Amino acid sequence: MIGLIIATHGNSSVELIKAAEMFAGPLSQCRAWTLNPGDDIQKGEQMLEEYVDELDQEEGVLIMADLFANLATKIALRKENVETVTGVNLPMIIQFVTERETQMLDELVESCIEAAQDGIKCPTKIMKERR
Repeated sequence: MIGLIIATHGNSSVELIKAAEMFAGPLSQCRAWTLNPGDDIQKGEQMLEEYVDELDQEEGVLIMADLFANLATKIALRKENVETVTGVNLPMIIQFVTERETQMLDELVESCIEAAQDGIKCPTKIMKERR
């Protein structure tokens, strides 16, 4: 099973996991990683790398980050079978959970990016156009 790390500035990663669990049930092989003001960057990088090692069961690990994440990218470039995507949102996480046992890591990255982009809508505009 492909592992998942949701990496954010602040605690939104924890809350995104809770929200995803409302739709998908408990998320296995998943960790939240946060970086808060005053945190030690080196310790944060070490923890993120430990999460990758813990979750990698030979099928890979996907790190979903809120922004272009230098630490996540640095680790992904050093390790085999680790990818990063930015702009984490709930549709992306739900796509990951529903497809991670049927897709390879590279396919999953693409479908998660597509789900994230498709999840961005302006409902009021859509409803006004349907009138």
